[in-house]
Parts: sequence; structure tokens; C-alpha cells
Amino acid sequence: MLPPPPPPPHHQVSLLRRRHLLSFPAMDPPQDDTPEPEQNPIEQSISLHTFSSMRSLLINPSTPKRTVSSILETLTRSPQLTHHALKLLSDLANHHPSLSQLAFDSLLPATESSTRLAVESFEALTSGFAEGLEIDDGVFVSLCFGPSVPARVWMLRNAGLRFRVRPALLLAVLLGFTKDPYPYVREASLEGLVGLSERGEFKDLGLVEGCYQRAGQLLRDRDDCVRFSAVRVVASWGLILAASNADMKAYWSNEVFAKLCSMARDMSMKVRVEAFVGLSKMEIVSEDFLLQSLSKRVLGFGKQKETLGQSTSEQFDLLATSVAGALVHGLEDEFFEVRKSACQSLRTLTILSIEFAREALNMLMDILNDDSVVVRLQALETMHHMEIHGCLKLQEKHLHMFLGVLVDNNREVRYVERKIAKQVKLNDLALFKSFINGLMENLDRYPEDEADVFSAFSHLGRNHRKFVGLIIKEISVEVEAAFEGSIEFNSARIAALLILSISAPLLNADIGSIPPVMFSYAVTLLARICCAFSDVMDRDALLAYLCEKSRSTGYSATNINLREGDRRLPVLEGDAPNFASNEVIDSEIESHSRRVTKVVANYQSGVTNEVLKFLRCLKEELTTLTFDSLGSGDAMAFTLLYLRIIKLLAKVWEHLLPAKSLCSRGMGELESNLGKLDRRVKELMSRFIGFSAEEELNVLELILVTCALRLCKVEFCSLNPTFKRLTAIYLHVESLLKERSALPSNFVVELGKLIHLSSTYIKEASCSPFPFDKCLKLFSLKQFVFRATIRHLKAELSILSNDSEHPLPFVSGLPVGIPCEITLHNISSENRLWLIMNMDDGLIQYVFLDLDSFEGSGEVRNFAFVAPFYRTPKDNSLTLKVCIGLECLFENVSPVQRFGGPKHELVLLCKEKQVYLSQVNKN
Repeated sequence: MLPPPPPPPHHQVSLLRRRHLLSFPAMDPPQDDTPEPEQNPIEQSISLHTFSSMRSLLINPSTPKRTVSSILETLTRSPQLTHHALKLLSDLANHHPSLSQLAFDSLLPATESSTRLAVESFEALTSGFAEGLEIDDGVFVSLCFGPSVPARVWMLRNAGLRFRVRPALLLAVLLGFTKDPYPYVREASLEGLVGLSERGEFKDLGLVEGCYQRAGQLLRDRDDCVRFSAVRVVASWGLILAASNADMKAYWSNEVFAKLCSMARDMSMKVRVEAFVGLSKMEIVSEDFLLQSLSKRVLGFGKQKETLGQSTSEQFDLLATSVAGALVHGLEDEFFEVRKSACQSLRTLTILSIEFAREALNMLMDILNDDSVVVRLQALETMHHMEIHGCLKLQEKHLHMFLGVLVDNNREVRYVERKIAKQVKLNDLALFKSFINGLMENLDRYPEDEADVFSAFSHLGRNHRKFVGLIIKEISVEVEAAFEGSIEFNSARIAALLILSISAPLLNADIGSIPPVMFSYAVTLLARICCAFSDVMDRDALLAYLCEKSRSTGYSATNINLREGDRRLPVLEGDAPNFASNEVIDSEIESHSRRVTKVVANYQSGVTNEVLKFLRCLKEELTTLTFDSLGSGDAMAFTLLYLRIIKLLAKVWEHLLPAKSLCSRGMGELESNLGKLDRRVKELMSRFIGFSAEEELNVLELILVTCALRLCKVEFCSLNPTFKRLTAIYLHVESLLKERSALPSNFVVELGKLIHLSSTYIKEASCSPFPFDKCLKLFSLKQFVFRATIRHLKAELSILSNDSEHPLPFVSGLPVGIPCEITLHNISSENRLWLIMNMDDGLIQYVFLDLDSFEGSGEVRNFAFVAPFYRTPKDNSLTLKVCIGLECLFENVSPVQRFGGPKHELVLLCKEKQVYLSQVNKN
């Protein structure tokens, strides 16, 4: 083996690096100039076949250990290790790591002649062996000093990772190679020192200081990669040096800080980044130096120099010059990687000094406008870290920049900003209000952030109970005005204000200055706001908390004194309606239904427009909700229909005012609304199943109110059918009450008296209005609490292969078949369904759907049906309107007389579909 070449002159280093190093990455197989012996092609072919067989045995977990050992012996006896043999050694190490050390010891004699071969073999064996292999000191040193530079680099980089070498020997070898002429060798030795420092096995201060000082010298190396690794060594060994001597800890900490700061202006971006990474590991630094790092001008510290332990002022000035403006340069660097690293270093440094944290915060505020998202994120994470350690002291001058981040176009940036808002401690009411406004703007600009914004409001209220008490009056005025319709109901803003209000006393039993009505309002938005308290309680616990705090508020029919001529909308008996699916319905529907009845309970008909506007908003909100649980869609359909009924009830109730207020309202509008109300209550009774006797009574009472409303203002004699229907429903209600042994409501009792008296009017053929309005004063909306599962009866209808461009052909006077695809939901054979076909001239044809004749059963049934249409006209074209209707069997009154059609009133189960027909050309 030839002796190592002498160190080349400096001007040849770059050429040698290109020839020997740049083509050899850290983990690439090292190469040297040792030629490989030529192989006979026949022998090579045989060996390839043998290698393939060996590999199959090695990777098979069922191969006996004796066989594996035999393969290993064959490989180690081979005079030449080829690429295929090395691959087999790697497979052996991965699948049989217990044999790695044995293979390593067996290969040492075969690799003495070639450093390259030795390194390749070692790399193959140690790839799957995590504990490291034992290696003789002499073998290790000879390999490190071998002629192959790439092999030397590999050994230095992997000695501490893949081999068990004595720490003292490894340290000596690594320190020696820090003076190697090849930069990649110097880099590898420095990286080896970094790994050695992590093992923490050196207590000799002289050795530690020697490593530190040598790395400090290499901070001025001409090669970027060497300076990069030198920074890492300075940081790691410098911290060990500072921790090894308590008396000198401050001195060495400042020394390390100054050296790292001196690299903040290095020409290499990666070196600058690593310098700030090192700064982020500092455990103690003089406040003088920390402040100096934020000022490019060298500060005069006076007698503070004594705290540094320096013997001369010249040495102190030298360190101060290295530190001056280092962090400023980092935060202003042209590369975002450096700016991010500088922000990250402040996470540690700001908790070392309150004064430094205050100055650093001013600079971090400017970083919030950085072009890079990752830099803005890191700046905010640093502020959050400062906040956790009590170092974040926001001032009024910071608010514009800080709160502006709440409307940043990056969602993650806004999220981290709200993390800070959740923990911030403010000492000024103006700052508190600014935070509220900032979060409101976030909510308006980015509705998708609602859940986390609500959580931020919850934390803000809990952390600033005193400030909430100071502004609760103006909050309650705005909330009450919104619920009463005096202002536009911005549901997100109102929910946020309620969260802020009810959060203040959350951790304190005393609600203080918070009006109990705020908790009552919050109940109506339970589903929407419960996410804001998920860190402390679930929805059920929140509901219990709100109910407890709002017990002093409530509305009852007995609390309202109705004077003659002072008509109000129906008020609520007991609690607000509560709709449930299975055990408890999705809370979104529950909260909306509570808001409906709360509002209706408070409004007089003189502000009906506001009532209707509020109900429309609720409907719009409800239609935007999505539900995943079983039965939630059915319950939502019930709620929407109930809302429509409340709206119509409010409109009709207007007509009960004294005549002087009805000068602009005609009977046509009343008839229209009464007709709509009548249809809606029939749908409520006919299109939903699963009612208990109590729920059925509530719905039937709505039907009684509808009939009474029609009878109280219109001439009695012309509405005899309505009275018959009223009587039939009343008898049904009376029967249900007897079955349950329940008491009727005041409205039902008074209505029964009027029905008894009205028979005299019928016999006398009276045409004067009957005073049903007296009993209407006693009507109240009832509470809905579904204990079972509510199901919605509905249908879907589609006409196959038909549109305006592809009409169905027909011959005038002959029937035509209309192909229908029908889907039924929750409909059984007991229900009577009809296909309704409306012609342009108003004529209607009914086709009965015999469900027993169609296949399928269960909650959803799909089938095809060809409906015959008999009344084909002489016109060339015709458009039919087709839909599916359900007979209302609950009304025990005289059946409707229709030839060949349903005997009871129908409610529609789907939207009308248009069918286009075109007469066949006779020519």
C-alpha cells in the first residue's frame, strides 16, 4: 500500500475536491485506485446463479441458522468480494443482525489490502445493525489514515454511529483530522465531534475547551461546509463547556453567544441559518449582550462589563462588536430560511430577559408583514412561546399590526394568531375591546374559522372577567335588540357576544353582573356555541350550566295579561320546543326551534314584520345545515314545516287586531294565508309518523286553531264544512285525552264550550260571525319533546326519457303510458297514494298506486310504474303536471266525492314534475 499523499498546496484543493470528493456523496460506496481482478465469464455466470440462490435463503425467515452460517462462511472465504457479495452481506445484516459482528470479524483479513473494499464491506454489514460493531483500535486508525480520501470521509462520519470506538481514541482522531487539507475531511471530523458531544462522555475541561477552541478557529475557514459544521461544534461543545463550570458559566455562555452572533453575517445562507439554530440552544446570556444583538450600534455598558467576568475592556468590546445587530441582520435577511431561523432563536432568548423580550417584540411585529408564510408562522409561534412563559407584553402600538393577522389570507397563520389570543392577558379595557373587534372581523371575513373564533372568544371571556363586566351592558343591549328584531340578526356576531358573556363566570359560581337572560339566549344557540367550550365541558354539561344560570328568566302564558283588544301572538307554555330524533335530536335543530318559540313568545302582532323576518333567517340557517346521524334529516323537515306554520300563524294573527288597523288589508290576503295554513297543518299531521299521544295532541291543537281562525272572522253560515271538520278534530282530541287520563288545555276547554253553543247557531242558520276569537286568547304554543324516532313520509318522482325536446308520443283519444321512476321513504302499504295528473285546462286525473303490487319493502322502496293517461286531447302537444299525493285519513269527516279518485283530502309528497306529450303525425 502506498503511503498517504502529502498535503497539497491550497490552490490545488478545489481541483482535488472535484476529483476525489464531489463525485462521492456521504453514503456512496468509497472508491480508490486498487484494480479488481478480472473474472472468467463462465465463473461470473455461475457465481451470479449462486448469489441468487444464497439471497433467496437469506431473506427467507424459515431458513435454518446453520444454513445462514454456512452462507456467511462461504462469503468470507471468497478471495474477492464483488458487488453481489456485498449485497448479500447487506441482506444478511438486515435479516440476521445477530451475525453482523461475526461477519465483520471474518471479513477483516480479506479487506486488509484495500481500504475501499473494507469500507464497502463495513457499510453493507452495518446498514441494518443499530447497536454498532466492535472494531480494533489499530484497524480503525489504519482505515482512517488509508490512501482513499472518500473512505476516510466515510469512516470519520460513521465511526461514532456504526462502530464502537473508545471515546478518547475517537476524539483524538477527529481533532487531528480537523487540520486535514481536504475540506470534506475537515467537515466530516467536525460532524463527528458534534455526534461525540451528544454522548456526553467527556468531563475533562481541557479536552472540552480544546474541541471548542479548534471549532472556533474553523469559523473562518474558506469552505462553506466546514464553517457550517464548525458552527455546530461551537454550539454543542460550547454549551458543554459552560455547563461544566458553574463559576464560569456566564463567561462561557457569553463567549459562545458572541461567536455564534459573529456568524450571522456569514456569506453562506446555510451557515447563517445554523448560527441562529445554535443561538436557540442558549441557556443563559447576559442581558447586555442580548440587547446589543438588537442594536447595530455598539452600546456603552459602563460598569455592566464587570458581570461578564472579562479581565480587560478591550476583550469586552471585541465581543460586543461581534454581537452587535446580529438578530437584526437575521430578521432582515434576504433569505426566508434565515429569517425563520432568527425568529426561532428568539423563542429561547426572549425568556432570558424581560427587557430583551420587550425590545424583541417590537421587531417581531414587523415580521408579521413578511412575504413568506413560514416566517410569519414562526414569528407567531415565537410570540405564543413568549406568552406561555409570561414574556409577551402587548401594548397599544402593537395592536394594528398584531390584530391585522386575524384577517391574513393564510388559514394556518390565523389559527396561530388565535392561539395567542386565547392565552393573552390584557391590562387595559381599550386593548380588550380591540381584540373583540379583531376577532369579529376575522369571523366576518372568514366564516370557515367560526369554531376556533368562538373558542377564542370563550377563552377571552374567561381570562378577562372584569372587562366583560364593564362592557356587559352594551353587549346585552345589542343581543336583546337582535333577538327582538330591532336590528338585523347577525347570528355569528350574536353567538360570539353570547359566548364572551357566558364565559366570564364559567369558572366562578357567581355570575356577577352578567344578566341571567344572556344565558337564556345562549340556550337557543346551544349547538352552534358548544364547540367554544369543548376544552372544559361537553354539550350536555354546557346545557345544564346555561339552564342553571338562566333560571330567573322565562316566559309563561300566566305572566302575560291580555286586555280586550290587545292581541298577541301565541305564547309559550313551559320550555321551548325540543325536537328529538332517537334519544336526542341534533342540537342544531333543537337550538333553532328554541329561538323560534322564544321570539314568538315576546312579540306583539304590531311588529309582525320583524317576527317574519326573524323566522325567515332561521329557515335560511336551517337549510344550510348538514346532518349525519340517522333520522336527523326527518327531524329537520319537521322543524322547517313547523317554522312555516309559525310564519303563517303570525300573518293570520294580524287579522285579529281591531278593524281600525286593517284598513289596508283585504279578505283576499286572509283567505290565502288561511288556505296555506290549513294545508301546512295537514302536512304536519299526515307526513310524519312516530308521534306519541302527547305530540299528536299538540299537532291536532294546531289544526283546531286553524279552523277557529277561519271561523272567528268569516260569516259562519258559509263555512259549515269547516265547523264539521273542527268538531271532528275536537272529538278526536277529546278521545285521546280520555285514553291518557290527561287534562285538556284552557284553549280546548273553551273551544268545547263554543262548539256546544254553536249548534244553536247552525239550527238557526245564523250568518253572523261567531266569537271563536275569545278562545284563541287562551291558545299557547306547546312543547315538543319526541321520545321516539320521528319519520318523514316523502316521495321522489322522475319521468324517464322525457323533456321538452324529447316529448312522449300519443294518439288523440287513445291512452298513453307515462313511465315513472318512484322512490318512497317511510311509506307502508297502509298508506293510500295517488298519482295526480293535472291538465292545462284544470282537469285532474287520479291513478291509484297499489303498493302491495310492487316489489320492495323497508324504509326506502324503489320501483318503476307506467301510469296510464286517458284524456289525450286533439291538440298537437300537451304538458301535464304530475305528482304523488297521500290521503289524509286522520280527519273523520264526510269523504270527498270524486269519481274514481281519492275519498279524502290529499297532501303532496313531492314536487310536481312536467310531462311533455306530442301527438303522432298521422301522415
